[in-house]
Amino acid sequence: MSTYKFVAKDLMTEKVVCIHPDTPIHTLIKILIKNRINGAPVVDKEGKLVGVVSKTDIVEYEEKTGKKRPTVDKKSFYSDTNGKLKKAFDKVSKSKIFGKASVKDIMTSHVITARADDTIDRLAKIMYDKKIHRVIIQDKGQVLGVVSTLDILNAVSTMGYGSSAFVTEEAILDLQERLETAEKSIQSLRDILSKIRGEK
Repeated sequence: MSTYKFVAKDLMTEKVVCIHPDTPIHTLIKILIKNRINGAPVVDKEGKLVGVVSKTDIVEYEEKTGKKRPTVDKKSFYSDTNGKLKKAFDKVSKSKIFGKASVKDIMTSHVITARADDTIDRLAKIMYDKKIHRVIIQDKGQVLGVVSTLDILNAVSTMGYGSSAFVTEEAILDLQERLETAEKSIQSLRDILSKIRGEK
């Protein structure tokens, strides 16, 4: 059965908690805890997407310099997991003094997005290529929703790939890896055909 029957708007979570750049960090912490989320899109007064912010950004905030420590992982919003960050976040949210620092001081301006009409195959490829677990769905800069690997897993489980009770995150990563392998094979065939045509 073709996976193209599903597109982002069919899978995404539409009720997305968005944060304003001027929101104080201590307020951001309360919002994340209240909504049980690891991060959120950052939007300006017009609702335009300008960045993302996450628990990792809060953990990496330096009290002395008033800035976020440089990190190798620029995609913390997209890959955070509860288990990975819980202890560190709980500790800093209770002990750090953030003063007048706000979301704009710690947010990541690099945003990975997809369109509402992007197929599940394309969403899976984006997640695989970027090594992320969620992607923001937007239209003309406006946040429409968020799609996670779990959303894709749920869709895949309804298409005959197996029971949703036994589908794991490893399953979607395996599906993504197969997609990547197939694309490489297709590209190799195209290269061979191009050489053959060139020789003629």
